[in-house]
Amino acid sequence: MTRMELLYRIARDEGQEQAEMAVRLVDATGVQWVACEPEILEEAARIKAAGGLSVADAWIAATAVARDAVLVHKDPEFNRAGHVRQEQLRR
Repeated sequence: MTRMELLYRIARDEGQEQAEMAVRLVDATGVQWVACEPEILEEAARIKAAGGLSVADAWIAATAVARDAVLVHKDPEFNRAGHVRQEQLRR
């Protein structure tokens, strides 16, 4: 889901070639992409039910919860998921 968000947002704003290059750069860092897991889906459903986040953002936030990770982002909408440990980057 995060990979899809990265691809579509960059493609929309900067073009498909830039999106593909961004994903190649992220892949080169050795980042671990997370597949769909029941624990993540259940947490995403709880987050989505609380309101304010898209399906993709709820899934991303739920992944942080399930993996006991900090969600690093620039999107103020994630503040609606108050129980998620997060760090908001400056825009």
